[in-house]
Amino acid sequence: MKKKESYSEKFLQHVALNFILAGRDTSSNALSWFFWLVTQNPRVEEKILLEICTVLVETRGELPLGFEEVDRLIYLKAALSETLRLYPSVPEDSKHVVADDVLPTGVHVPAGSAVTYSIYSMGRMKFIWGDDCREFRPERWLSPDGTKFEGHDAYKFVAFNAGPRICLGKDLAYLQMKSIAAAVLLRHRLTVVPGHRVEQKMSLTLFMKYGLMVEVGTRDLRPILEKVKAVAVEGSPTINGGVALEKGNGHEGGTADHQLAAPVA
Repeated sequence: MKKKESYSEKFLQHVALNFILAGRDTSSNALSWFFWLVTQNPRVEEKILLEICTVLVETRGELPLGFEEVDRLIYLKAALSETLRLYPSVPEDSKHVVADDVLPTGVHVPAGSAVTYSIYSMGRMKFIWGDDCREFRPERWLSPDGTKFEGHDAYKFVAFNAGPRICLGKDLAYLQMKSIAAAVLLRHRLTVVPGHRVEQKMSLTLFMKYGLMVEVGTRDLRPILEKVKAVAVEGSPTINGGVALEKGNGHEGGTADHQLAAPVA
């Protein structure tokens, strides 16, 4: 299709349907793994909260986040990307060979055959990601000074595929996941239910075999706000939805309000 040609209504319908079908289980699975990883890494959770609160204090100070505000959440995007590296929503993919070809390794692939590669395994290979490939470290997606998001080569990080078949909904997926993650973490403190088993279930998508059961407590943002103020951020607007940023108005962190038997996402 030429650049100046308009898109037909049927074409746009197909694209919209693709967004809905392809983005349903993939984004929800990614968020389930993200929330689990965050509960296991309090340092990462605190940095995410600091970033979100800083952005809110400097802007409107209310939820839901606007597009420009979401775009500023680079550490959150790094944490989501790191989640997808370790737990890709689609753990493996196949390519069908149209004509006889030879792979860079010298392997001959005849027409009509299929080549399957493991996206899950690629995200955990030392020669691709280094000796810390099994660690959850969002910083690997940031510039040395931590001020910019630096994505890796699409043929290295293949959670969204690469080349002409790259996922159409990649940007939409990040927008949705960042918005949901920010809204949940600002309001709630999640703790995995004691004894709950978190296991993978390999399928077309990478499910949690038993879902993610968590205890949901009210988030106390006052300690986070104090750290935001410590870096010379003046003013403390209130976030809509009952979460206050003013010192003394934050909700007390307490016991769990209820449990979720299904994945958080």
